[in-house]
Amino acid sequence: MKFRGVKPSLISTQVRNTAAWALDGPTEGAANSWRRALVSATEIPHGHDGDGAYLRLLLAAHHVTVATFVPTDVDSHIRFHAWQRCETVADLRMAAAVLEETTAWDAAEVSARVVDVPGVGPISGHDGEWLGVRAGALGRALALDDAATADAQTAFLDASLERHAAAFAAVQRAKGRELMALEVVAALAHNLGDLSRVVDTWPLKSPAALAVRRRYVKLGHETEGDPRFALAGRIYKRVMASENPRFLGLRAAKSLRVHRDLLLGIGPFFDAWGETIARHPALDDKAPGGDLGGRGAVLAALVQSHLAAPTVQGFLRAIAGFHRAAPGGVERYADDVAARERASLRTGAIREALGVDRERFEARTINRYRAAYDAG
Repeated sequence: MKFRGVKPSLISTQVRNTAAWALDGPTEGAANSWRRALVSATEIPHGHDGDGAYLRLLLAAHHVTVATFVPTDVDSHIRFHAWQRCETVADLRMAAAVLEETTAWDAAEVSARVVDVPGVGPISGHDGEWLGVRAGALGRALALDDAATADAQTAFLDASLERHAAAFAAVQRAKGRELMALEVVAALAHNLGDLSRVVDTWPLKSPAALAVRRRYVKLGHETEGDPRFALAGRIYKRVMASENPRFLGLRAAKSLRVHRDLLLGIGPFFDAWGETIARHPALDDKAPGGDLGGRGAVLAALVQSHLAAPTVQGFLRAIAGFHRAAPGGVERYADDVAARERASLRTGAIREALGVDRERFEARTINRYRAAYDAG
């Protein structure tokens, strides 16, 4: 298959810019085929994908960076263009075989947005990424009338959705697991949304495609969606929706890219992450040369992000955690914050958040979860 796309060398550069730490490790076996693809990216010829190596590289780049602060911009390629380039059933099945490799890739290696649900296992934002890619493959299978590939992708989607439903069922009523339930709710909303958005943009409008489309759109909608997810949709809307910004402001702190430990989890529960920023040995008060910036650069990015989105509690909780764990608190790093924003450390929402410990904040959030759960 010939095409025009992002050069493998550029993809390699982008991955190394945001997650170079992920490339150090084993490359053998199915579980590590993503790393093997990335470390050998420059060996892949540009503009041709007869053996699936280029698609594997795109999927690997997305796998490694989607939960980082600077994801590679390959979404449209892996959800649409790669599948539209499949002109024959043989092309499609080759590409689908490459996609199958992702089932062996461990999201926890490259993401902090993973919830290990008792009795179910890990649920993560990566699940939604693969749902979206599978939906792209399914749409092309319907267009090429490839029943075998369509059935395989539908079976994967249905099994994944059933697993998501089981994850929420396992924690929604469990006392002491309310915060985990909220993390599951956030993952569900993200993942169902990814699936719905891809299916909703299928160019094919045949009766068969429209029937399949109806199965997978608006699944998490509170009133119009799948009954298995209606309650989760209601809780997400009332408790977690406002905690889902894109965190673009944190890109300015390049020091956050140097270690897997610095990846951001599921908001608004960022107290522990803020403490990590204050203590992690990969960070310094002032990084040598100032190219990356140290802890102060992270604090400055958090303050700026808070001021840009003042209703997001996650930024405040990260600052509060940082303040508790850093010797001298936020005041020690005030000079790293832009002069026009420095006063916000001494008054208003940030100062109020510094006075609320993690336990009290989480107790308030649990009460909000219970109220949303009990609402009719």
